This record gives sequence, C-alpha cells and structure tokens, in this order.
Amino acid sequence: MCVATFLPVRRWRDLIPFLAMSRRVEEQLKHTPGLVRYGLKTNFLRRRFWTFSVWRDRGAMARFVPAEPHATAVGRFKEWAGPGADFAEWQSRDGSINWTETLNRLKTPTFYYGASET
Repeated sequence: MCVATFLPVRRWRDLIPFLAMSRRVEEQLKHTPGLVRYGLKTNFLRRRFWTFSVWRDRGAMARFVPAEPHATAVGRFKEWAGPGADFAEWQSRDGSINWTETLNRLKTPTFYYGASET
C-alpha cells in the first residue's frame, strides 16, 4: 500500500509549526508496525513538501492515521494547507519509493484537503 501527499504550506508564519509537527510525525513513523519505508521531498523556499510511505497493508496504514501525533497533524494541516494540498494512494508490488510515479499519482489525487483543489 503506497500513500503520497503534497503539502504546500500557505503562509510563512505556519512553516515553523508545520516543521515541528512533521518531526513529531516522523518519530511516530519510526515506531509504527507495518511501515515498510517512507521518504520526504522538499522545496523549502516555495514551502512545498511531498511525502511517500509504503505500508505492508491497508490495516497498518489505517492504524497509523488516527494515532497521535498524526491525527493532530491532519487537523492542523487543514489550517496550514495551501492550494492543491492532496494525497493519493495505490497498490504496488515492489514497495520502492519512486518519486516520478509519486508525482504522477498526485496529478489525480484520491483526496483534497478542504476546498484547496486546483
């Protein structure tokens, strides 16, 4: 199970709290059963961030999503999100992190955060 997110931060003032929360979620990921691997791509000057995670199965991912601090991060990101914030999920047999495929998948996302569709 692969999940990718595009996380544009709307305002500079939100960047520090976003980065602090991101560190907390990364720590959570390191200790989450069922996570195969994850990656982060950034364009700091444009306040754009992409994540990619590979899960053993949908159940492992489903247990992670509502757990803290990820649950709080999702709620806060609705405040911080710039236009186009979204995520995509798909099945993959090899479980590798492929940024080209990830960026293509995000062109037709599974979900948009709030009304930030573009």
